[in-house]
Amino acid sequence: MKALCCLRTYIRTGFAFTFLLSVLLSSPAKASPENSATYKTLAQHVLLISLAEPSVKWQDYLAILQGTSEAEKLEYIDRIQVDVAGFWHQRRVVLPYDGLAENASVKRKTFALEPSVDDYLSVLNHIRRLMWLNARHEWTSIQPGGFLRPGDSHKTISEISQRLWLLGDLSSRSETQHIFDDTIAMAVARFQTRHGLKADSVIGPKTLYWLNQTPKERAELLASNFVDKTSYKSDLGSRYLLVNIPAFEMVLVNDDQVALTSKVIVGRSYRRTPVMKGQISNIVINPTWTVPKKLMRRDILPKVAENGSYITDRQFDVFDLTGSKVSKTAQEWQDVVTTGPFPYRLVQRPGEINALGRYKFHFKNDLNIYLHDTPDKDLFAEDNRALSSGCVRIEKVQELAEWFATNVVIDKRTWQRMQTDGSKTQWFSLSQTVPIHLVYWNAWVDEDNLAQYRNDIYHLNNIDQTIVANNSSSL
Repeated sequence: MKALCCLRTYIRTGFAFTFLLSVLLSSPAKASPENSATYKTLAQHVLLISLAEPSVKWQDYLAILQGTSEAEKLEYIDRIQVDVAGFWHQRRVVLPYDGLAENASVKRKTFALEPSVDDYLSVLNHIRRLMWLNARHEWTSIQPGGFLRPGDSHKTISEISQRLWLLGDLSSRSETQHIFDDTIAMAVARFQTRHGLKADSVIGPKTLYWLNQTPKERAELLASNFVDKTSYKSDLGSRYLLVNIPAFEMVLVNDDQVALTSKVIVGRSYRRTPVMKGQISNIVINPTWTVPKKLMRRDILPKVAENGSYITDRQFDVFDLTGSKVSKTAQEWQDVVTTGPFPYRLVQRPGEINALGRYKFHFKNDLNIYLHDTPDKDLFAEDNRALSSGCVRIEKVQELAEWFATNVVIDKRTWQRMQTDGSKTQWFSLSQTVPIHLVYWNAWVDEDNLAQYRNDIYHLNNIDQTIVANNSSSL
């Protein structure tokens, strides 16, 4: 009966009769060790895709590759390989597979389907481990009912330590452990670091949230972010500046090598830094800051209403609609703000308290977004750095400026002269623009083979990641 089913299947798909006859007359084929390894390798690739893009098709392919029927594998292997290649081609990813001859072996085709990126195998290994954990361990929600600190005793400590052990942050555990000792505290700190949290060893809501994420949820995050990142980076070129928004990190790449990394501050959840790309065309030393109207209404004018001296204290110049400078007393500014519309433009002069700091990196866009310095350096010590009104503030701004000066600033003599002048605004043109990419990736495997996760600060994991900014911000 099983042979007849195979016969009908192969007739439908047009396979040669001689091959069908061999199936009918022989016992069920058993895959060779080489073929078994090939099916397993392809199954792992399909697993990654099915986690990133759940569908019945990918689940069916996975079931076939993990099943026991050699005949079914032989029937579908070509189709699976073509669809895997199509998955990556839709995302503009070039594969070694594309250069193979049609008569290449199934094994060669399978390995050639893997994207040529450094982190493919490490991501795949983490996903395999996570799905193994998901199948063998219950992952019920841990609810201690409050904060847990080193030295505390609590019934959930044993379960927490087991979870840390399973996720690789704790080297060993005891099933009867109920004391939050130093060993567990160190493991919690490692876990917090991998999740972009303050490594204080205190288990609060943020740490608990990540402890309660199931292995499958983690695998889905790694898979979807890997696909997004691999697709996006397929045509970046050899020189670019990239800001990963939820990671609060900037990386500068030159000649395919990392030239600089830096912490950054990005937009608050209600004043998001948009996912976008552009070309940095100018650098400004000692920039002025023209306050956007929306930001002026929301932030500046309420402060002026409380303190009429705020305008002069913060070194703002005020201009009317004709461009003429306007001067008023503190009381008069309060009266203007509280009694009617504010028909003026605010421009903050260069200086130590200027909101843009010493440098501004300008790239043309309709959202008034750019990279800049900040006078509030202490904010870079925060673990959650979604603190701006949309623009990106750079911690290592001096190092970034020096790289630009060395590599692409045209007027190097004026640049050197301006290093000691803190009051005059100067724009600098570049010999060539530098691509800038603002992206949103919140899970990856780093160079030390550690799985890194970051909070979904804008709640984008399940929606289109192309942000249409809900504000025109410039800070």
